[in-house]
Amino acid sequence: MKIEYMHIFHYVKLIEIKILSLLGKKSFVYISVIMLLSSVTYSGDRSNARSTSMAFSNTVSSFGNDAFGINPANYDYYIPVKLTKKKSVTAYKTIKIKPRWEFSLFSTGGGYGSDSSIAFYNDYLSYLSIDRNKFVKLFTSIEEILKFRGEILPGKKTDVNYDFELNWLSVNFMYPKIGAINFSVSDKVGLNTNVNSRDEYLPLDFQIVPNFVNGSYDLINVRLAQSEAIAWWVRKYNLGYAKRFDFGKNDAIRSFSIGVSGGLVHGFGNVSTYESRLSIGTWGIDTINGMNHVDSIKGKQDFHTKSALTDFFQDYKDGAETQFNLFPKPAGIGYSFDFGISMQIGDAWHIAASVTDLGRVTWNYNTIINDDTNYFAYYDFYIEGTDPTYNRMVDDLGGYYTQDSTTHFTSEMPTKYRAGVMFQPSGKFMIEFNWSKGINNLPGNTDKNTFALGAEYFPLPYLPVRSGVSVGGPGDWYISLGAGVKFKNFTIDVGTYGINQLIEDKRFSVAVSSRIIL
Repeated sequence: MKIEYMHIFHYVKLIEIKILSLLGKKSFVYISVIMLLSSVTYSGDRSNARSTSMAFSNTVSSFGNDAFGINPANYDYYIPVKLTKKKSVTAYKTIKIKPRWEFSLFSTGGGYGSDSSIAFYNDYLSYLSIDRNKFVKLFTSIEEILKFRGEILPGKKTDVNYDFELNWLSVNFMYPKIGAINFSVSDKVGLNTNVNSRDEYLPLDFQIVPNFVNGSYDLINVRLAQSEAIAWWVRKYNLGYAKRFDFGKNDAIRSFSIGVSGGLVHGFGNVSTYESRLSIGTWGIDTINGMNHVDSIKGKQDFHTKSALTDFFQDYKDGAETQFNLFPKPAGIGYSFDFGISMQIGDAWHIAASVTDLGRVTWNYNTIINDDTNYFAYYDFYIEGTDPTYNRMVDDLGGYYTQDSTTHFTSEMPTKYRAGVMFQPSGKFMIEFNWSKGINNLPGNTDKNTFALGAEYFPLPYLPVRSGVSVGGPGDWYISLGAGVKFKNFTIDVGTYGINQLIEDKRFSVAVSSRIIL
């Protein structure tokens, strides 16, 4: 566990606060959706409350702005209206040729937790403080070692994931003769890591050797093993196009839609650490004049990290406040593409498939790559920031002597495949089944298969209620609930994902979104 690795969690928290402070909701960070670290396994629909409440089974039924990041084929759509046979043809054409605008502002959502418990998540992050003394005490104090191992580390390997999305703006314009054009801007902040079990992370095979002459003791063969982790903040400026093709009302295939979108990706922060190990021995641990002192520390580290951060993170790292800029200079620039299709079969059946976030980001500003496999040894110093030997040791453990700040690096986008089928026997009820799978474990993604079933019902014309269940991915299974208020020109939706996970005190997730339709 490297000092730099500890910063990952704090960078993520800082990003949330900075973004939301622009909306005047800094306190909201810790109240509901913003402190959101979760097993969220979906990218692109985190700020979509309808999707959240249906367990993210929405590859087919996401339309207009809701289709952003899910299935661009659904940008182009119309809302069917039950009409008499006599008027159906004329009215149908009237609906099709009428232009339609949609606007969405400040839709937001996310989730937080772990496979162990929310309490574990909070305890673990609080322990991994930027305060370097907490880290050093892990191998200079038997009490701290036992506390960390017994009270903080989980009994089994635990997924810890964070995902937060803020969709600043989405605009969708539809006209059947042209198709639909969508423009969206969204920020995504996330973290993915696995926390090793206490037996993997800090094996209980270290030795405590007391010195009965002077009361000091030695801690020998202390070994720490940290699994890989990545935290980042990216922004997408996305432009999409879709076209729906309608066929005869007696044809088996009633309509077919195809859509594509592409965008510029600005990366404002990326901190990644790969599997890292530390083997260390400390001799002569004692308290002298009220200060912890050691005779010597020797060990070997095997740490591999990459980072690229926009400028205001440097102020934060140095302990200074900074003025947040809505458009900071990106630390990385990349691209992202989405592609999707959708089809209506008969009166009630629909199928769809999509691939999202095909692309990569090149990180080329304020980059630091650290591959540190050195041995180290330090002698006769106090565990105090005023001791120069102690400071040199901390800098060594922090990798400051092995940093490469000239090499650039790239990272993939969280590419995901989706497919789904929907049955809609009437305008009041629909049910949809989805499969999804990512190709990597970047924030907001998982390479595990996930299956989801969601439904929507209108007990009143303006009141949709929704529910869903998903199986697979981190957290194993989730139950979702949500509702909305839907008027002719305005809708607002609220959804929560993983009610069962909240009851088990493992995870919590929520989203709020709205649309204006003209």
